[in-house]
Amino acid sequence: MDEQKKPVSQEQPEKKLSRTTLTFYIVALFSVAIALILISYVAQSRADRQLESLSTQLNEQQTVAQGATQKMEDLQKQLDEQQQVIDQLTALYGTDIAGLPETARQTADERTVYALLARINAQLLAENDADAVAAYDELVQNYSEERLLGNAPEQSFGADINKLFENAQQQIQAVRGQDPNGAA
Repeated sequence: MDEQKKPVSQEQPEKKLSRTTLTFYIVALFSVAIALILISYVAQSRADRQLESLSTQLNEQQTVAQGATQKMEDLQKQLDEQQQVIDQLTALYGTDIAGLPETARQTADERTVYALLARINAQLLAENDADAVAAYDELVQNYSEERLLGNAPEQSFGADINKLFENAQQQIQAVRGQDPNGAA
C-alpha cells in the first residue's frame, strides 16, 4: 500500500507545478499583449500627428499656389489691357509704336540729350575729365554736332539745348587742350 500512496503523492506536486507554470505563462502573455497594444496606440497617435502636420502643410502650399495663380491671372489681365491700348494706338496712328509721330521721338531725344549734358556737367564739376569726355563723345556720336548746335535743317534741337551744348563743347575742348592724350 505504501507503494500506491507514493506515486499519488508524487503526481500532485507535478500538477501544482504545472498550474503555477501555466498561470505564469498566461500572465506573461497578457502582459505582452497589453504592452503590444500600448506600443501600437503610441505609434498610431504619432502617425496621426504627423499626418495632420503634413495635411496642414499641404493646405498652406495649396493656398500659396492659388494665390500665385490668382496673381498670374491678374498680370495676364493687365497685359491684355496694355496690349489693347497698344492696338488702339497702332490703329489711331496707322503704324506700330516705332512709327509714332516725329514730335514724340523728338521729345524723347531731347530728354536723352538733357540727361547726357547734365552728366557731362556733373563729371566736369567733379573734375572727372575722362568720364566727361567719354559722355561728350557719346553725345556727339548719337546726335550729330550739327543737330546739337541747331544747324541741321529738320531735326535740330531747341535753343536751350544749343546753348548748353556749346557750353559743354567749350569746356571739353579746354579739357582736351590740357590732356596730351585727348583728341582736339
